[in-house]
Amino acid sequence: MNENQREFLENCKKDNVIGKIQINHNLSKYTWFGVAGNAEIFYMPPNFEELAKVLEINRDKLPVTVIGAGSNIIIRDGGIFGLVIKLGKEFSQIKLHNDCIEVGAATYDRVLSNYCQKNEIGGMEFYFGIPGTLGGAVRMNAGCYNSETKDVFIKAKCVDYRGQVSEIRNSKELFSYRESNIPQDMIICDVYMQKKNASKNAISLKMKEVDDQRKKAQPQQIKTAGSTFKNPKDQTDKKAWEIIEEAGLKNFELQGICFSSKHSNFIVNNQTKSANLIEDFGEYVRSDVKKKLGISLNWEIKIFGER
Repeated sequence: MNENQREFLENCKKDNVIGKIQINHNLSKYTWFGVAGNAEIFYMPPNFEELAKVLEINRDKLPVTVIGAGSNIIIRDGGIFGLVIKLGKEFSQIKLHNDCIEVGAATYDRVLSNYCQKNEIGGMEFYFGIPGTLGGAVRMNAGCYNSETKDVFIKAKCVDYRGQVSEIRNSKELFSYRESNIPQDMIICDVYMQKKNASKNAISLKMKEVDDQRKKAQPQQIKTAGSTFKNPKDQTDKKAWEIIEEAGLKNFELQGICFSSKHSNFIVNNQTKSANLIEDFGEYVRSDVKKKLGISLNWEIKIFGER
């Protein structure tokens, strides 16, 4: 343990930080691939105040990494240096206001969609087909079936890695395809979404349509992390899965890792040895596609940690 780590832990104890802080904590159970390295220091804040306190104590001395549901990440075998934060249950509350919906960033997308269906709020049906939490959805402008997070996002309450609170509002410059310009040192805590009235029946029909398409096209009940690569819209009209199949990689396999038979842009992990192997699989695909077709595939899955 280095001096910065010791100082951080001592100051957390001195300032009576609430919430368990764990050392060399394995992160496998926090990723949908089911395999990952360790967090040097892992903390799950029980509320916003404790999160801001811990970040202020740290003051950039230790690198900070935030993980959500783990539905679209690879955490390399060497683990993540510094402080890893995962928002706790307090950050998964939903509050209904007169003109908007306030949603905790740790709220699962499907939970939000179901809540809106029960309360006759339209526009959130597409979240029924997206794995993960709303914080991650905002960070990457998640979307499916011609809807995106930017379409319903109003603003977000955030705290930066030094414990300073700020607010980010929607704008034309904030979002792009599967990305946002939200600074990397900002932790999204509360999200305010548009409130559009709609009938429960109309919402249910849209949710069923989303779910039927998802079940038809995407693998279920297996170790995957959603779309592996972004559609290269600036290079071709073809989808990433079409490009992978055109390159002859639909049946490519590497030490227990392959593409789903349902969707050639969904990696399936059938091994427990190494998270690095999943990245190796994806990098081989990227290299082979570039060599054969001259197209650059970029990761949609986020990769953290050391090799």
